[in-house]
Amino acid sequence: MENTQELEIDIDDIGAILKSNRLKQKKSLEDVSAELCIRKIYLTALEEGDYETLPPVPYGVGYVRTYANYLGLSSERAVKLYKKASLIEEESKVEEISIEPEINKSNTKHIFLGVIALLFVYGLWQLYSKTSTKITPAVEEIAEKESQINSSTVEDVLVNNDVVIDTSSTIEDVESKANIENDIIEEKEIETEAENKVEETIIDNKLKIKFNGESWVEIKDKNKVYFQGVYHQGDIKEVEYVDNLFISVGRPKNVEVFVKGVKKNLLAKRRKTNILVDSLE
Repeated sequence: MENTQELEIDIDDIGAILKSNRLKQKKSLEDVSAELCIRKIYLTALEEGDYETLPPVPYGVGYVRTYANYLGLSSERAVKLYKKASLIEEESKVEEISIEPEINKSNTKHIFLGVIALLFVYGLWQLYSKTSTKITPAVEEIAEKESQINSSTVEDVLVNNDVVIDTSSTIEDVESKANIENDIIEEKEIETEAENKVEETIIDNKLKIKFNGESWVEIKDKNKVYFQGVYHQGDIKEVEYVDNLFISVGRPKNVEVFVKGVKKNLLAKRRKTNILVDSLE
């Protein structure tokens, strides 16, 4: 349930209210930043009324709401004061963002990379097993044939120097069989490559968001929100691709969208919120 403690200090100065209550609770900006996952520079800007340093309005509203709740203040009233101070009309419908700490953001990336590595090793092992199974009997048979040929030739020469042995047909038979075995191995390799491509297609059935800079992003459908938050350069978020997904972004230039491995042109859309992913080209 939202806290409803009355805001104190100057009724029009939301920054002074936040700073005063923080100091009363003996909390440093570093403590608040660590617990709320909001950068210290933005907390300082809120308290000092430096609205040029703050990100676009949806972020600022989310920061104020989260900060006020954390201090035990009325978040709704705090948001109204912030909108008034930043010259935002009360009637405007601004998408408000709940800033929540991301839990184990890097774990998802590590797990995904681990799965890819395991599949790759498994594919190599399968290929090696099939290849060695086919090659070993052929090599052993060729060695055995050559041994028999050499042995019989030496014996015939020792017994009668006039004996002429025609071993060409035997060698040709061995080579022919080896060629057949090689053809079978190549066919198996082609089948393995086809299977790997199918596996790659299944693995890449994703909606992937790559961040080249800081931006807020939300992915949802009519039933639920898959993820939402502020992300930074180098971050990658992904979900299983389904029909009728919608994307909302704060800074489209800092975001790249990939659907099933194909990059989509997000900048072609003039709007920033509730963009149907299926409509991206």
